[in-house]
Amino acid sequence: EELVARVKTLRRLHETRKELESRRLAAEVERKEAIRKTFSRYISPRLADRIIGDAGKGDDIFTKAHRSNVVALFADLRGFTRLTDQTEVGRVVEMLNEYFSILSEAAYRHEATIFNMAGDALLVGFNVPFPQSNPAERAYLCAQEMLTRFAPVARPWEKEQGLGTGVGIGICMGEAVIGNVGSPHYMGYTIIGNPVNSAARLMQLAQPYEVLICDRVFEELRSIVPKEQVEPRGDVTLRGFSDTWVGPGPATGNGWPLS
Repeated sequence: EELVARVKTLRRLHETRKELESRRLAAEVERKEAIRKTFSRYISPRLADRIIGDAGKGDDIFTKAHRSNVVALFADLRGFTRLTDQTEVGRVVEMLNEYFSILSEAAYRHEATIFNMAGDALLVGFNVPFPQSNPAERAYLCAQEMLTRFAPVARPWEKEQGLGTGVGIGICMGEAVIGNVGSPHYMGYTIIGNPVNSAARLMQLAQPYEVLICDRVFEELRSIVPKEQVEPRGDVTLRGFSDTWVGPGPATGNGWPLS
């Protein structure tokens, strides 16, 4: 009877352990899925899987503010305000969704983090939330893909609405603060600092299908951009950056850094 009682006790303990382990695994799956859903707002599925795969890293990477060297890319749709004034509301939303789909897919392919979509502007970052190889090159190639893929979409828009459009892009590099900013009611993961402000200013100066970059980004790209494809735009004073470069404008449908 004592042996039978011990066996029953051990069996109950075994079943309890199995139940606890099953609950732990279910909780872990639920936790990772919650992290994946959060990450999917900002980064590509491949990057999300990589972060989740690093034990413990996914728990605090979006909760702890820190400083890091980043490459900020701002893209803006030129002439869209005029398009919205004369276009049916539903069509405006369709066009914006098509535009942002093209840009965000290009960002994902080059492993960028999407920080903000506001109006017709998009902010993405490289070398964040963790270090990447050649972030300036990634940003440059991403910008080229954005312009190349949007051009054939813009042409029927222009025929439909009778107004020209195009994407202007600014890229800058430097130290920024990364973290969740907002209130208890609304909070967003973002980057703050000079490279972001300068990229935004360069974006505003860019013509349709132009990419303007700051001096630090240009130095990083000297080895990959053919010399014959660059030319000076001139000095533009931006916070901490005295020189910028831009590539050929709408005639080529492509942007290149200029020396």
